Amino acid sequence: MTHIPTAALDQHILVLGKTGAGKSSVMRLLVEGLLDDGKPVCAVDPKGDWHGLRSSADGKRAGYPVVIFGGDHADVPINAHAGGNVAELVGSGNRPCLIDLGGWTVSDRTRFFIDFASTLFRTTRGRRWLVIDEVHNFAPQGKVYDPDAGKMLHWANRLASEGRGKGIQILAASQRPQKCHKDFVTSCETLIAMRVIHPLDRAAIKDWIDGCPDPDKGREVLGSLASMPRGTGWAWSPEIGFGPKRIQFPMFSTYDSFKAPTGDSQGKPLKGWADVDLDEVKAKLSKVVEQAKANDPAELRRQLVDARRALAEATKNHGKTEVKVERVEAPALKEADIKRLEKAAAAVGEAASGLAAIAGAISGTLAAFHAVRQRAPAAAAVQRRDYVAPAPLVRHKTAAPAVINGTETRLSGPEQRILDALAWLENIGVTEPEQTATAFLAGYTIGGGAWNNPRGALRTKGLIEYRGDRLALTDEGRLLAKLPDRLLTTEELHRCVLQRLPTPEQKLLTVLLREYPKTIENDDLARAAGYEPGGGAFNNPRGRLRSLGLIERTQGGQVRARDILFLK
Repeated sequence: MTHIPTAALDQHILVLGKTGAGKSSVMRLLVEGLLDDGKPVCAVDPKGDWHGLRSSADGKRAGYPVVIFGGDHADVPINAHAGGNVAELVGSGNRPCLIDLGGWTVSDRTRFFIDFASTLFRTTRGRRWLVIDEVHNFAPQGKVYDPDAGKMLHWANRLASEGRGKGIQILAASQRPQKCHKDFVTSCETLIAMRVIHPLDRAAIKDWIDGCPDPDKGREVLGSLASMPRGTGWAWSPEIGFGPKRIQFPMFSTYDSFKAPTGDSQGKPLKGWADVDLDEVKAKLSKVVEQAKANDPAELRRQLVDARRALAEATKNHGKTEVKVERVEAPALKEADIKRLEKAAAAVGEAASGLAAIAGAISGTLAAFHAVRQRAPAAAAVQRRDYVAPAPLVRHKTAAPAVINGTETRLSGPEQRILDALAWLENIGVTEPEQTATAFLAGYTIGGGAWNNPRGALRTKGLIEYRGDRLALTDEGRLLAKLPDRLLTTEELHRCVLQRLPTPEQKLLTVLLREYPKTIENDDLARAAGYEPGGGAFNNPRGRLRSLGLIERTQGGQVRARDILFLK
């Protein structure tokens, strides 16, 4: 059924081909063959389009009973911190499953895969097959600047180089051979090479072929790659003496969820859907199900806003520095209210490490409150900030001094604006924003002294941290930042972003916000915004929007608004 020797499935298999060559279809065909043989298969899907395994080709009958973790068709919801829990279930059980990471941010996907891959490597018992689509997302070629990306690459390569000794066979695919790390590529014993056009992609395939003993066959394969029809590939497995053989792979038998939905099928559920027994799965992952809600950024932000509002109400007559300490009375806050705030702080503190900053904010406000309640001398020096919605940032020269941990801290106007920008981004769930986004919101441009100097001063004062090319508030910085007093809506977010942009950028971004999540051709974008395609009046503001991190190019050269502009 799979059209390649069964012995090849006992090795690592790599399928390489450009978009539209049919590589995901070949992967699906191989997976169906493994499922037909009752093999334990786990597929990692970064695109979110493998759910068709659960239904028949026409969508009217049941497919394979594969448990789906995450995504729009989830049986069990997961988040970025569930990787280790899911891997323990995959490594110790025989139930076939699909991990849907479609639509996840790069940082969340990276965090999940580090925990998943490292735990799977440690806990796997018995043979199983790990399917990784678009594997260049997990094993990227080139310089790695982010520490987490380096960890992800390490574990992807370790699964490929040492996984077989643990019983793990990998089936991986990539539409960007040149972007897939060479150590991962050369660890795969079987290659299925499909149509590629770009010289660098062919060169990446050549790196694998050069390790084979027959250069004449290698030249034949490389010479035909650019003209191969869809669904055709060269299968070559030198270790078992197979190939290279040119194969026209048949269509898989389950529902084609790889194609874009059109017309009346858009968003409609499939009639045929395989049932799965989730009792055992949910029992083992009960903590993950609870964490999916506990780590939900919107839920945590709501808790934080409620805590701030209650604290502000309780201390509205007691937080002013001009009140003498000996005359301050205990705030009108009942013991039950204090316990509720402490419980909220504890709940947030138990959340995943990526949201630890929010716990620090609640803990900091509670500490200040208890200092006042106990008539501590330092209480009068702790200033309660007035939380305001993110209106255009006020350009004041020097902010009022504040006392943090017994030390007077005075901020310049630029420093305050950077803190406020970070607080605003944190309010929409971006706890470690890119510097370009932070600088934009604060009214600066990356690279100049007007940005670098106050940013460096904030770090020296211990108010922000550098995390690669990203920034994050410290607990002390969060106390001095002007935080929004409520959750933003998507419309408010758009308004705040647009009002900071020049007119040309406003016009282009307005079109892309209206079209989101769709992508749009550059020429269509230019015309919709009232510009001539290809001209500098269009190209320059479009380039600035990309530099600011507000829009992104797709692999097909189209553009779209970034997910960060839409609150969930």
